[in-house]
Amino acid sequence: MKDELIIATCQFPVSGDIKKNASYILKQMAQAKQKGADVSHFPESSLSGYAGTDFKRYKRQDEALRLGSLEKIIQLSRKLKIGVIVGSHHFDKNNHLPYNCLWLIDNSGKIIKRYDKRFCTGKEGELEHAYYKPGQKGVQFKIKGFTCGVLICHEWRYPELYREQKQRGTQILFQSWYDGNLSAKEYNAQGKELGSLITGAVRANAANNYLWISASNTSARESCFASFVARPDGKMLHQLKRNVTGIVISKIDAKIQYADPSGPWRARAYKGILHSGRL
Repeated sequence: MKDELIIATCQFPVSGDIKKNASYILKQMAQAKQKGADVSHFPESSLSGYAGTDFKRYKRQDEALRLGSLEKIIQLSRKLKIGVIVGSHHFDKNNHLPYNCLWLIDNSGKIIKRYDKRFCTGKEGELEHAYYKPGQKGVQFKIKGFTCGVLICHEWRYPELYREQKQRGTQILFQSWYDGNLSAKEYNAQGKELGSLITGAVRANAANNYLWISASNTSARESCFASFVARPDGKMLHQLKRNVTGIVISKIDAKIQYADPSGPWRARAYKGILHSGRL
């Protein structure tokens, strides 16, 4: 229907096994279509696995398998007529490190955009910077008339990115994480608190910027938090179970308006006018 978009927020235990990852993705795409979804949304590195955790070096044979698996996803997207947002990495011919990216595939099986993660964790040469090259720009695209944007994982720590998305007209933000694959000890020591912090911050950014946010995370045990969807008023619409493979279907209706207390003054705040009305 016009003014409605149905999204499938998906999670599964992402690993370094590209074949297994692709199998999960293809299966969940089919499930999403059966449930009426227009687009299926997957975690960060959901096809390739997450460098530094799932694998320590890029192998040529894995690259061939990854590209072949991406083509299968494209073909199924075309067959099912469903959009896909899938995590992977991408080697640019001029770089020795790849970008940590999301491929945006429309319901005709066409790659319409690629978003490269702009903020990687750690200092230069450390953590993610040892495996990935940062991207440079934001991305917007259309699905059934809705303006959509994307972010990846660590970028939840930068409220400026959510502001940027809103200022560019984004209505629905798809954000993908890889915050999981922790031991029970690691989860209890820091993962549980981190998951609570991320969930709260994302909901706050949804409310502060009046955005729908689909948050897809790996379910690899121990996962820091379960995938969820936040409404523009910050309330949780749906959330899956932590550590459990699954998808959740959300209907977004543009005609429904939610509470937006900062709406009257948000545009002024974006311009740096940090007060309401006349002084």
